[in-house]
Amino acid sequence: MLLYFERHHDSNFLTFVVIQICIRFSSCAHVETNFSYDPKTPSEINHDVLYREGETSQKQSTYTPRLLLVDLKGSLGYLSEVGSLYSSQSEEKQSILWYDENIEITKEPEVPKTPFVKSLDEPSVEKPKNFEFENDVNKWVDYLVPRFHPRTVNIIKEYSQGSESQPFDIFNYGRNLWNTDSFSQDFTDNIRAYVEECDLIQGFQVLLDSTDGFAGLGSSCIQHLRDEYGKSILTFPSFDGANSQPSAADLVKTINTVLCWQSIGEHSSLFSPLGCRNEMWPRSGNEREFSNVTYDPQIKYQTAAILATALDTMSLRYRQKNYPMSVLSDLCADLNKVGRKAAAMSLNLPFPMTAERDFIDILDDLEGPLWTSLTPCCDISTDKNYQSLSLRGIPEDRLKRPMKKAGKQVEKAAYRCSTVHEMMSLFLSCSCHASATHLTNITAPLGIKHPYPKIFNQNVHKNGDVADSSVGEDVQSVAVMAGLHSGDSLAKMYEFLYNQAKKVKNIKRFHAFDNSGLEQDEFKDCLDNLLDCKEAYEDHYV
Repeated sequence: MLLYFERHHDSNFLTFVVIQICIRFSSCAHVETNFSYDPKTPSEINHDVLYREGETSQKQSTYTPRLLLVDLKGSLGYLSEVGSLYSSQSEEKQSILWYDENIEITKEPEVPKTPFVKSLDEPSVEKPKNFEFENDVNKWVDYLVPRFHPRTVNIIKEYSQGSESQPFDIFNYGRNLWNTDSFSQDFTDNIRAYVEECDLIQGFQVLLDSTDGFAGLGSSCIQHLRDEYGKSILTFPSFDGANSQPSAADLVKTINTVLCWQSIGEHSSLFSPLGCRNEMWPRSGNEREFSNVTYDPQIKYQTAAILATALDTMSLRYRQKNYPMSVLSDLCADLNKVGRKAAAMSLNLPFPMTAERDFIDILDDLEGPLWTSLTPCCDISTDKNYQSLSLRGIPEDRLKRPMKKAGKQVEKAAYRCSTVHEMMSLFLSCSCHASATHLTNITAPLGIKHPYPKIFNQNVHKNGDVADSSVGEDVQSVAVMAGLHSGDSLAKMYEFLYNQAKKVKNIKRFHAFDNSGLEQDEFKDCLDNLLDCKEAYEDHYV
C-alpha cells in the first residue's frame, strides 16, 4: 500500500492518500461497502485516502481504489484483466488495422457472474434481500464491489490457478519471477504511475500470502520499494486458515514462511502476520473465537471478512478527517522500537455494547479479554505493549447519563470524562500496565451490508448491541475495536516457528527449494534470524 500526498479536486489542502499492493490477498474486496456519500451526514473517514478519481475515454467520472494486485492465470473468473471501466485498446486498433473478413477470433467460454455481482451491474433493478454467498462464492471476485483501474490487476502468466504439474508453491519461484523483466518491469511501471500522481511519498503497505510463491514475489517487491523509495513500509503476511490432510507440504509452507519473514523483517518498517487460527505451523490450530460471532474457518469468504474488518478499523488512524496529519509512518515509528519489526493484530468484534447501558458502565463491568488476537501463535497480553488502537461506533450520546439521572455513575472516576476518547484512554491506562497506547476513535460504526457474511450470533441487535437472549434481527452496524501491538507476547510466535522449522535438517531433501536456488547456509541464516527476533521480544531485552 503506497501512501503519498495528492491535491484533491474539491479541496485546497493536501490529502494523504494510499495505494494498496495486494499479493494474492482478497480482504480488500470488503472495503467499499462502508463508504458514505450522504451530504447531510459527512463521513469522518477520508475516502480519498484509498480511492482516486479518474475519467474514462467517454469522459465519465470514475472512483477506483489505489490498488495493485497480483494473482495467477485463471483466477479472475468473470473479471477482465483490464477491468470494465475502459474500452479495450486492442479491439479499437483491430477494427482500424484489419479487415473483418480476414480475422478469426477465438474466445474462451464466458464465466458466469454470481447473483450478487449481477445485481451490481443492474442498479435499477430491485436487489434480492438474500444472497447465497456461502454457496455462490468460489473466488474473491465473486463478492467484489469496487471497479478497478486498468493497471490494478497483474496476472502471473507463467503459473496457472490450481495447477498440479507446476504449482506456485515455493518461495524462490516468486523471487525468481520478480527477477524476470517480463513481470517486474510492468509491475514497477504501474507502481511508478501511481507515484507520479503524487506530491510526496509517505510509505508503503503490502498485503501478501506468506506460505507459497507469493511470499517470494511480495518480499522482492518490498525490497524494491525500500531500495527505490526508502520510505516506511507496513506489511501484512497472511495465512490460509483452512485445514487439509497432513502432508509434506506442511513443512514446505513452514520453510516459505521462514524465508518470507527474514526478508520482510529486513526491508519492512513493521509487519503483522494475519490469520484466523491460533496456530499455523505445521498444522492449523483451532479458530480464533469471538463471543458474539460464529464463523467457519474453512470458508475463506468469511475469514477474509474478519481480516478485512481488522484492517479497515486499524487503518482509521491515518484515514480520519479530523487529524489529517496522522500518517502511516507515525504508526510504524510508534511500534518499531528497539529492533522489533513485528506487531500483533487484535480485533474486538463486535465491541460489547448492550441495550440501554452507557459506555461508562460497559467499561466498568467488562470481563474477559479486551481483544482477540489475529496473529498466529500469539495471545496478546494487556501489559508492557507499544500499541495503536482504533475504536469505531460509540456515539458521544452513549458516553454517560446526565448528572440528575446518573445515579452511581457519578461515583466513578470515569464520569469526569467528557468524550469517548478521554474515557477509553483512561480505561486503557488503568487496564494496560506499562503500555504506551495511541487511540483513534470515530463515532461511525462498521456498516454491515452485502457482501458481508452473516456471522453474528442471534443475540446481536441490528445496531450491534449485544443482548442476553436471541433477538432475531438482521445486523446493520456494529461497534468495532482493532489495533496493532508490539510486546513480549510475540516472542512465543517466533519460538514456535523456529521449533517447527529446525526440523528441516537439510534443505536439499526438498528438491524444489534446492533446484530453485536456495542454499543450506541461506536457510540456516534465516533460522538464526528467528532466534534473534525472539530474543528482541523477551522481557529482559529492553
